[in-house]
Amino acid sequence: MNNSMSFYVSINDIKIKVPSNITILQACEYINVYIPRFCYHEKLSIAGNCRMCLVEIENSPKPVVSCSFPIINNMKIYTNTPLVKKARENILEFLLLNHPLDCPICDQGGECDLQDQTVLYGNDNSRFYEYKKSVEDKNCGPVIKTIMTRCIHCTRCVRFVQEFTNLKNLGTINRGFNTEISTYINSLIDSEISGNLVDICPVGALTSKFYTFKARNWELNSINAVDFIDGVGSNINVQLKGNKILRILPINNKNINENWISDKTRFFFDGLNYQRLVTPLFFNKKEDKHTKISWITSFNFLKTVFIKKKSIGIILGEFIDLETELLVKKKKYRYYFRGIY
Repeated sequence: MNNSMSFYVSINDIKIKVPSNITILQACEYINVYIPRFCYHEKLSIAGNCRMCLVEIENSPKPVVSCSFPIINNMKIYTNTPLVKKARENILEFLLLNHPLDCPICDQGGECDLQDQTVLYGNDNSRFYEYKKSVEDKNCGPVIKTIMTRCIHCTRCVRFVQEFTNLKNLGTINRGFNTEISTYINSLIDSEISGNLVDICPVGALTSKFYTFKARNWELNSINAVDFIDGVGSNINVQLKGNKILRILPINNKNINENWISDKTRFFFDGLNYQRLVTPLFFNKKEDKHTKISWITSFNFLKTVFIKKKSIGIILGEFIDLETELLVKKKKYRYYFRGIY
């Protein structure tokens, strides 16, 4: 199909002109008609397995999956008919069939897609009273906490790992009632961008170990910033509680980092709180070891050194800005680079 072609479609009796190579869900976004979804993500391949995005098409005997159904010229689409509303209620009822009722202790509470869409599109009762299925938690590495009983099998994490990290060790195993997301050979997700799995998971199955039981999203203050760790200049959102950073999230920027950030960017703030040098250390060359000294002693020592020495050496790290380096150069100090110190 020629990408330059355009089609006319009618969405809720509103006629619009859209490109011919898009899906129904993408066409609805042209007029800001929101279609609920779980498995669809704009940066991942289309799976079409959650069925939450069902819409009705004129002369179609049943609802269609809007995230994978291509548009047709003069197609008439309806997103709020009784058939669509009932289909969404039924889909959510099935998704909640085995989902645990642990929203009060879930770190995703307050920003959970399943929670929000159940309030908007779900029913207030269920016809299922069987025991809920439990799934063993997986070890996905040092940064990702897993509670796989909450998983709704949207496969976003599987597609992200396979398409962005080039790893093949995460997928779906078993069939039917016993289906679950797992690593095939009990291996870790060894990737520098694995923390993005926390962002794309629509429920609380994959959360951050560093954010566990720390705060709710409405308790945090947010500051938009630019990351200086990896040199890419990723757009980030720093979230604080009081004066303490609790997490760092990406900001969507199509020209730089899109929806992603590296694990180094996401979790480097942990070094601001733990394993920091809070006491000055003096290196004894004779004993070849560091000994703790007081701040007063250290400042007096530095004062003595600066008075006696005619030339002062300055150590510049990797994160020093160019303006500071230029000023040091103009003062003709002896300086050299040491990396991260």
